[in-house]
Amino acid sequence: MLRHQILLAFRSFMKSKHIFAINLFGLTIGLCTVILIMLWVKDELGINRYHAKVDQIYQVMTNHDNSTGIVTIPYTPAEMAEAMSTELSQVEAASAVSPFVEGVSFEQGGIKMNGDGFFVDQEYFQIFDVDFIAGNSETALNDINAITISETLATKLFGSPQLALGKSLDWQVFDFQNQVEVKGVYKDFGNLDVAKPDFLLAFPFFKNMLGNGAHWDNFNASATVLLKEGTDVAAFNAQISDFIKERQEYSNVSVFVQPFGDTYLYGTYEDGKVAGGRISYVKIFSAIALFILIIACINFMNLTTARSMSRLKEIGVKKSMGASRGGLFTQFITESLVLTFFALVLAVLAAFVLQSLFNQVTSKSLSLTFQPDVLLLLVGVWLITGLLAGIYPAIYLSKFKPVEVMKSNIKGSFGELLARKGLVVFQFSISLLLIIGISVLSKQMSYIQNQNLGYNQAHLLELNASGIAPNQLSTYLEETKKVPGVSNASSLSHPLVGLASSTIGLTWEGKSEEEQVKFENITVNMGLIETMGFEIADGRAFSPEFGEEDKKIILNEAAVQTIGFQDPVGQIVNLWGEDREVIGVVKDFHFESLKEKVKPAFLKYDPGFAQKVMVRIESNDQQASIAGITEIYEKFTGQPLSYSFMDEDYQSLYASEQRVSKLAKYFGVMAIFLSCLGLFGLAAFTAEKRKKEIGVRKVMGASMISILTLVSKDFVALILVAILIAVPVAWYFANNWLQTYAFQTDLSWWIFAGSGVVLIVISLITVGYQAFKAASANPVNSLKSE
Repeated sequence: MLRHQILLAFRSFMKSKHIFAINLFGLTIGLCTVILIMLWVKDELGINRYHAKVDQIYQVMTNHDNSTGIVTIPYTPAEMAEAMSTELSQVEAASAVSPFVEGVSFEQGGIKMNGDGFFVDQEYFQIFDVDFIAGNSETALNDINAITISETLATKLFGSPQLALGKSLDWQVFDFQNQVEVKGVYKDFGNLDVAKPDFLLAFPFFKNMLGNGAHWDNFNASATVLLKEGTDVAAFNAQISDFIKERQEYSNVSVFVQPFGDTYLYGTYEDGKVAGGRISYVKIFSAIALFILIIACINFMNLTTARSMSRLKEIGVKKSMGASRGGLFTQFITESLVLTFFALVLAVLAAFVLQSLFNQVTSKSLSLTFQPDVLLLLVGVWLITGLLAGIYPAIYLSKFKPVEVMKSNIKGSFGELLARKGLVVFQFSISLLLIIGISVLSKQMSYIQNQNLGYNQAHLLELNASGIAPNQLSTYLEETKKVPGVSNASSLSHPLVGLASSTIGLTWEGKSEEEQVKFENITVNMGLIETMGFEIADGRAFSPEFGEEDKKIILNEAAVQTIGFQDPVGQIVNLWGEDREVIGVVKDFHFESLKEKVKPAFLKYDPGFAQKVMVRIESNDQQASIAGITEIYEKFTGQPLSYSFMDEDYQSLYASEQRVSKLAKYFGVMAIFLSCLGLFGLAAFTAEKRKKEIGVRKVMGASMISILTLVSKDFVALILVAILIAVPVAWYFANNWLQTYAFQTDLSWWIFAGSGVVLIVISLITVGYQAFKAASANPVNSLKSE
């Protein structure tokens, strides 16, 4: 029976090869898009979730109740993890982790290179899955002079992971250096939301580096806990809420934990509570995949029903010969499933071909593998698509009565007409939503790129000087300034993109002990303000012309406003128990994305901690300048130069939005294309139904224009309805999305009007073909059956 149904399906396909080809093409594009989105969503959902105990792992978060509102960050005091492990019975293990440290200089046997990674404690390996190639997790960081390195770094330094074990290795960052023993080599980390670490160093050394900064007022590390099975997380959060306040009486910081597996997708907070994050993109693209699948199925429905007139006699004969409605229904469903299966095979092949291009767009390493879960998902997509696409045509075609069919007395009901037109309205409403969404996203990205950041990011090189001895840094900077094309050079403690070091340890006269304010702490070298192009609003910058600059401080305007100084220059503030004189105020500059308002910040002078070098070059001959900078860098470090441009780093803050924008554009084009196929199907159906009417009108002298208008006007009305539905919905979602930015573009009327016009033009072109075909047909052919 099944073989017979499949054979009938093939015969049906061969009778209308062009309809079969259009259906196959449309479903293939739709399914290929769905497969690619499925790969992306699967990868996003898997980030940070590959650890065996992920359901017990929690990230410790801190809420800072400032005068400007609650700020939530994943940073804690350096002592936090150890204290929680000791004092809380629900904690099976707790691990302290430093911020991601870039540009650590390594040297072994004359080989020098930089690496990036973390300082972690031994408990880290109890919580997270680290796959060791050499050594083991029990002894990986069991003393302060131990290091564990990645397979890649071990191969570069020692030739192989096995040869690295037990060897000595020298490292240096800032003015700290140490000789360590390699006690473990691990496989490169899996699906993490941060850059893959080249090394893991002992956290106790990081605490030594912090010195007096390792106290409960500073948030310079992160803590992760492994909770015992069965722990009531809500009760645990209530218990630890005042964990820091119990140690700092006037602290404004409360503590809670968030599932570690959710930190990547749920990273946005409002009023101290999770308010979304990248999960919104996962939901959006899952919805786009679903809509594209539905649009592809609607195309099949429209094209199949458009073809129904040519199959009426086939249906009538079969019913007259005793075929049941159920048998015909099964036949049409089989045709849909067979066609969808072919489309799925082609879609999988297309996904393989497009895989590398898709990876470039998404900056991922996605791979379509036929694992059991993927195969099950593909089978599910095939069945759902086949049934969804085929059920309406199957019901529609199998219901005809043989007497009506043989007399050609078939009339479509109002409900059927409304259903088809409603499907087209749905298709184009979705298409218009995508057009408007892409336009708003592009406008916001353009606004961000042209926003005044408070400094000049153009032609500004950023590089690590960790391989340069601290006592040589000044000499290095002076020699770099002499390179032709270099206008200035200086250094600071960390990249100026994103929060990296914050403190509540800044106080001033008149400050209430209950009031706690978090300041971004930026350590700088001489000339940094001039190199960056910060604008001095009051006072002066750090300068060698004055003495004891390490006892001075510079505030940004947000800090002055928060403190309440009327004449800030000359005022005294206290930082970690040490008085400092305010010598200047810089105008606010952005060190976070434009989603955030500029936060209070201060700049302090300490060249020993300022080894992120910034070099300002002229635009005349950048390559020659970079060559000269490289030569000096290699002379001082013996390592190849690795650098980036500041404007590129700034754009990295919006990497997610930019990738989402690109993906949305591609998928939007697919949705519009598939919607046009659906409109093409409905136009073909209408032209087929009205061909005799059109023939009569032509015989009676109707012009080409009048017939084109006759066929097209109903479809223009459908598109107008789609615009009326989509515009308010698009405005609502676009406005809500823009509210996530502290600095945002406006929702211009022309975005909505222009998107509507584009949709109408595309639709008219699509319908115009069928209208012209119908208007050009010889009326004799249309009327000869009469």
